[in-house]
Amino acid sequence: MLDAVTLAVAAVLCFLVALLYSNLGLGGGLLFVPILLSLGVAAQYGLSQMKILVPISLTLTVATALAAILTHGRRGLLDRATAGVLLGGALLGTVAGTAVNVLLLSREAFVAFFTAVLIAFGLLMLREKLRNDGGGERDDDARYTPGRKAAASAASVGSGFLSGASGVGGGLVNVPIMTLILGRQTRKALGSSHLVIAPVAALGFALTLLLNASVGLPVLPPEFLAIPVLFPLVFLGGYIGSSVGLARLKTRWVTLIFIAVVFLTAAKLLVVDLLRWA
Repeated sequence: MLDAVTLAVAAVLCFLVALLYSNLGLGGGLLFVPILLSLGVAAQYGLSQMKILVPISLTLTVATALAAILTHGRRGLLDRATAGVLLGGALLGTVAGTAVNVLLLSREAFVAFFTAVLIAFGLLMLREKLRNDGGGERDDDARYTPGRKAAASAASVGSGFLSGASGVGGGLVNVPIMTLILGRQTRKALGSSHLVIAPVAALGFALTLLLNASVGLPVLPPEFLAIPVLFPLVFLGGYIGSSVGLARLKTRWVTLIFIAVVFLTAAKLLVVDLLRWA
């Protein structure tokens, strides 16, 4: 059970995460999980701690995504067709990722692989940005072909796997798929990513509860009582953040911030996780 001080600190930090990440096509799980870990939430579960924290993070990811969908939708920055291309693969990947999180203890190979994927995507997006600084602000329909749609759908399995395995929304994969493979404009891709994040995170939450029960963990641990407190605050942070960002942040800056987050995440995985296992 969380004490009042821990819950208050978690609420402030998660609000600030949603404030920023709602502009980037990300659900916030990249920081929700570390915040909860650093505050010692569910530490008594030992090696099973992540199996409790991941579903909490996924509910907060849904809150961020719903807020961003609302604000981006009002600006006409949601591409439902493109989100639909990614959704099937992402849901399939979520099933596999959730099983890995709950049923397996070691994810070294997955972390190593995902770090490499992040670096590759970050370099590709940076190259695109340097080649054509005005690009990314309009759709490139020449890339929106049946073959590329099939490739995007297959690649989105990784987005879902990431979400189910580690409690993040998968936007780090969704956005590059939409911009690099399908040629969608960056700002619309950032908004449309949330259309994939919300159902994927919701599915991951439900599957984690079922699988936790299968390995003897509580389906509704006391820590879940934090969700009704954190969810509305994260939604509010996401709504304010995306509203302000859409009004004041230019696409080029949002793109550069997103690329920076990709590289910082890869660095964190490499330095903190991989070296810890070395």
